[in-house]
Amino acid sequence: AEVAPKHIVSPLDVLGSVYAMETFSTTDGPGIRVNVFLQGCAKRCQFCCNPETWDMVDPENNPDFAMTDAEIATEIAKYKPFLTAHDGGITISGGEPLMQPKFVAAVYKQAHTMGITTCLDTACHGLEKDWIEVLDHTDYVMLCLKGMDDFTAATVAKVPARVMARSKVFARFIRDKYPHIKLSLRWVLMKGITDTDDELAKLISFAKELAPVFTKVELIPYHDLGSSKYAALDMEYCLDDMPTYKKEDAKAFQAQLEGAGITTVMAMI
Repeated sequence: AEVAPKHIVSPLDVLGSVYAMETFSTTDGPGIRVNVFLQGCAKRCQFCCNPETWDMVDPENNPDFAMTDAEIATEIAKYKPFLTAHDGGITISGGEPLMQPKFVAAVYKQAHTMGITTCLDTACHGLEKDWIEVLDHTDYVMLCLKGMDDFTAATVAKVPARVMARSKVFARFIRDKYPHIKLSLRWVLMKGITDTDDELAKLISFAKELAPVFTKVELIPYHDLGSSKYAALDMEYCLDDMPTYKKEDAKAFQAQLEGAGITTVMAMI
C-alpha cells in the first residue's frame, strides 16, 4: 500500500494533530475568535458533540491532521483585523488540548506575538508540568466540569472518579498560580444528574472558592444535536432516553446561581 508522505516541519516549528478550524466564533471566549479543534481526547463524555475527535492521531504519519504552530499563525493572521477588537483571538478546543501541551503553547506564543488573546477550552488533562507549559501563555480558560461530585463526573465522562477530581485541582492551580487568567466554568445541564440540589450547592461553593480568577458559569442545556454523528460513526449514543433540557428549568437553575451571587450566562444552542 502507498504510504502518505510525512509532514515537513522546520526544526523551529511544533507539529500538532488538528481536526478542524472555525473562524468568526463568538461563543468560545471574548470578542471574535478563531477556534482550533485538536484531535484526541482521553474522556468519552456521554453528551460529546465531537466524538470524531476522540482518537489520537500521529500527525507525522497522518498529513490530513498535521499542522504546525507557524501554519496556524499564518491562518490566524488572515483574520487579525477582526480578532484584535474586544479581546478577540484564538481558542483551542478539542478533543482535549491539554493532550498536546507543547503544540498549544507554541500556538499561543505565536498568537501573543500578533497581539491577540489566547483561550483554552478544556476539561483538564495531564500533570502540572503540562498545565504550566500551556498556562504560561494563556489569557482565558473555559473549564468544562462534568459534575461537582467526582463519581457523578466520572459517570458522565466515562473515566475513573480520581481522574475527574483533577479538574477541580486544575481550577485551584489556576487560582493560586495564575491570577491574571480569567476562568469560566462550563456546566452542561442534565436532568436529574447535574441539576440536583447537591450539585447546585457544590457548584456555588466552588465558584466562590475560585475568586478572584473566576468570572462566570456558562450553562449549556443538554441537547442531542450531535447524536446523528454517532450513527454515522457506527457508535452507540447512550443518551437516547435523556430529554432535551427545558428552557424554563435552565432559567430556574440560572436564577438560583445568580441569587447566590454567581455571574451566569446561558449558552446559545
